[in-house]
Amino acid sequence: MEKIRSSKLTVFATVAENKSFSKAARELYISQPAVSLTIQKLENELGVTLFNRTEQGVELTHAGMVLYKYARKILDLTTEAETEINRINGIIKGKLTLGATLTIGEYILPEIIGGFKQLFPEVEVLLHVQNTEVIVEKLLLGHYDLALIEGLCDNPRIQKKKFLDDEIVLIASNDHPWSKKGTVTIEEVCRSNLILREPGSGTRLITERALAKAGVDLNKLNILMELGSSEAIKASVASNLGVAFISKWTLQKELKLELLKIIKIKDFKIPRSFNIITDRNRSVLTHTAKEFIKYCKGQGKSIIQKKAGAFFM
Repeated sequence: MEKIRSSKLTVFATVAENKSFSKAARELYISQPAVSLTIQKLENELGVTLFNRTEQGVELTHAGMVLYKYARKILDLTTEAETEINRINGIIKGKLTLGATLTIGEYILPEIIGGFKQLFPEVEVLLHVQNTEVIVEKLLLGHYDLALIEGLCDNPRIQKKKFLDDEIVLIASNDHPWSKKGTVTIEEVCRSNLILREPGSGTRLITERALAKAGVDLNKLNILMELGSSEAIKASVASNLGVAFISKWTLQKELKLELLKIIKIKDFKIPRSFNIITDRNRSVLTHTAKEFIKYCKGQGKSIIQKKAGAFFM
């Protein structure tokens, strides 16, 4: 068996994390046939099938899961080695201005920035937190080196790199009748008192698109309140004012303390991803910005996932 090259592992891991050959190709800036050929060669070299093809995309086989575990370790170690060399050479320093949407800025980035600053103490990180609409607008005006968003963005100038999976879930208080029921229908949700994020929020937009796709008339939703932060929404739900759609990543404390409960909706889910975005028209990213992106997708992502546990993977 030939030695497995790290470039092949990069392609393999990117396909595994995106669950799609086409998405992996876009992220790696190579053609989809090139991705397919790399995976085919890797499968031939190893003598195993790494992916099962499904209608939704691709899924790892048992052999694929085993390889991914080691591939991720190898790639993370390579990233750490590059990071240490850059640190020794003093390349990573100066100001890094970030934009982030509320969920990422409040629940994901503080720990990532803390870890990045430990590696690169000479970097001054400035973080601006707004909703998706404002963040994208300011990125394109040149206010940020890069930004991290949870919302949808169709602007052709925006270049996206996925770095973390998320799911928008329905929550209710532990005193709500649904907390014992466990699963509800989409029709029941539409008739309930809903507490939603404000217009312009990425969470709001994705939730509305998912509901509309399921055949829900958005004009008939019983919206009790629109609030500008996840903390305000959780407090309102905990007070039994209504139910709400919110990111899983915001719920670690409340679920642990049994203040809130996730309610399953029959035949309905809202998966999404957190993305690092940059402006295509910006010719060159600084070394510091590139290093931060690398850190987010490698060590930073691993730290967040380990802390949250398997429930949030």
